[in-house]
Amino acid sequence: MTLDEPSTHSLSGWGRTVHRASRVRRPTLDGGLVDAVLAEPRITVRGAGKSYGDAALPGDGIVLDTTSLDRIISFDQGNGVIVVEAGAVLKDLIDQTLPLGWKLPVVPGTERITVGGAIASDVHGKNHPGAGSFGQHVLWLALLRSDGTIVQLSAGQDPDGFWATIGGMGLTGVVLRAAIQLQRVDTGWVIRNRLRTNSLDETLEAMQALAARQELDPDRHAIAWLDVHAQGGGLGRGIVDEFYTASTLDLPGSVAPFPEARVVATRTRQSLPGPGLMSRATIAAASAARWHLSRSSNSHLVPLRTALCPLDRADAWPAAFGRGGLVQYQFAVPLEELGAVRGVLAFLGTRGMTPALTTLKNFGFGTAGPLSFPIPGWTLAVDLPGRWLHRPDTLRPVDKMVAGAGGRIYLAKDAVTDPELIPVMYPRLPTWRLTQRRLDPARRWTSGLAERLDLLS
Repeated sequence: MTLDEPSTHSLSGWGRTVHRASRVRRPTLDGGLVDAVLAEPRITVRGAGKSYGDAALPGDGIVLDTTSLDRIISFDQGNGVIVVEAGAVLKDLIDQTLPLGWKLPVVPGTERITVGGAIASDVHGKNHPGAGSFGQHVLWLALLRSDGTIVQLSAGQDPDGFWATIGGMGLTGVVLRAAIQLQRVDTGWVIRNRLRTNSLDETLEAMQALAARQELDPDRHAIAWLDVHAQGGGLGRGIVDEFYTASTLDLPGSVAPFPEARVVATRTRQSLPGPGLMSRATIAAASAARWHLSRSSNSHLVPLRTALCPLDRADAWPAAFGRGGLVQYQFAVPLEELGAVRGVLAFLGTRGMTPALTTLKNFGFGTAGPLSFPIPGWTLAVDLPGRWLHRPDTLRPVDKMVAGAGGRIYLAKDAVTDPELIPVMYPRLPTWRLTQRRLDPARRWTSGLAERLDLLS
């Protein structure tokens, strides 16, 4: 087959901190995918481009856009197993299966990522203590290796290759298709209980209590928003939301068990000029208003998709950060290392970098994936204007706090981490590299993230 020349596009991650002119190929499996792989010496695999930093941006070589591989191949309504191509977005799966009484066990803050991206990042939801991460519900996957061969991987068939791909940031090959085990559900609604807290200690206590319940119930979701602009004892006050699946008995007679999917237009909004709307004053004012306007409440009925995917109503969020874009620094630390959470917040506050958004979630046990992010304990995510991080080492003290506490940063969100600390944060990195080299005999796979953090050496 004669391949067309790659087209050139300016690409960025969701955070818009980096824009890169990229040569892009977008073949289909039947239309030259293998030939495209064999024709290029260096390839970055890209799905929907929703990772925040440079995980789906090229270091060198071309970008292989996989969004044409978007078919749902089969769905067994009896056992809830769906086989889907990796370029399909989670929204398409949910549209097809939720009205039939099945749901994805794990959904991150957006439905607009691809299945391949969910596997490569081993995404997690707000129910991790009970449900684990996305990769734990993948039954098998088909992987295109750099030599053009296709292999099927599972926890029982080449488990090293399977778990190196789960959370492997697209660096083991092109995920072509996967089988995913869905979960039976009676309704498309959840019940939300909300608690407004008055201090960080109160927030942490509430989240610890929820973690114990989450471990017993994979359908129980929890997240806390923190007001880190409040002064004195109010620092870390917040809003703690708990969601759990509503049964048909919980619904008023006029409410259908499965709400109609809301059609939300996907729009790429232009970044606002200069610093955008994110200044220290506007962030502080918005945080105070959010806390004061919220109230504790119980048994509020919310559509499942609205509760789990708040980012899909926030198209303008990255644009609001101006031309410097948005950096989300997300890390996880063990349960006993709350001092690291407090230390990070104190560091940011004393340097005038109080985040625009701060969220806290509970984590349970992780997967066997050497580069999978979750570890038992806490995960904190802070959204920062990219212009505040004008020097590469601005957050180096934070990196050291996280690593010193036995924690790690989330590779799918990263844009700024000290590469020397990655082997400390991910102690199984040498094991992953051995498997990656076996799956990538032609040494084709790369990315801006891989090169910046020296993941492949």
